[in-house]
Amino acid sequence: MKKTETIIMTISGGPRKDGASARMLQCFTESLLRVSAGRASGELSFVFRHYDAYDGGFAPCTDCRACRHFEGCVHRDMDGFWRDFENADGIVIAAPIYNLSFPAPLKTIIDRMQRYYNARFFLGKKPPIKKFRPVAFLTAAGDPQEDGAMAACQLRRIFTVTHCELVCHAMMAGTDATEDKAGADAAVQGCIPTFLSALKSDITK
Repeated sequence: MKKTETIIMTISGGPRKDGASARMLQCFTESLLRVSAGRASGELSFVFRHYDAYDGGFAPCTDCRACRHFEGCVHRDMDGFWRDFENADGIVIAAPIYNLSFPAPLKTIIDRMQRYYNARFFLGKKPPIKKFRPVAFLTAAGDPQEDGAMAACQLRRIFTVTHCELVCHAMMAGTDATEDKAGADAAVQGCIPTFLSALKSDITK
């Protein structure tokens, strides 16, 4: 059976490399690799393209509105990111919840997606990105009552113009009390089957 290479873009939005959301992302990717290893004849192979919002050093959107007149962005610091974002088969975003939303570096990435909004509504690109991508959103919060719903709602808005769909959202709450890896693994497991199923969808969706 022919081996299929599936490209997964992962975006880490937390400041700590060993933080709860980072562990959730690690558990998620490890689970995908276990699925790949368990497939007969290795017909499924995951390739990861990873971006760290804090390491990226991306500039914020300045609302220069150049992307209303041409497709793309005048700032070239995210060219590689856009290429991987558009070519990925699936996307996984992991972040802690800060004040009901995202940490600033991840919000910068989301705000820079204004280029796709303007491509859709000012340049008439329908859709701006041809390829459909399912998204898994992994969130962690110190507050045991936090559900990450507001952050997920913000993502859904930008996904309407980037041909993405948030297919699953895992939450690890109460991390001020515990951040054990077992808790991170348990939190993401419900997302794995849904995400895998969405990866099989027609990419022209």
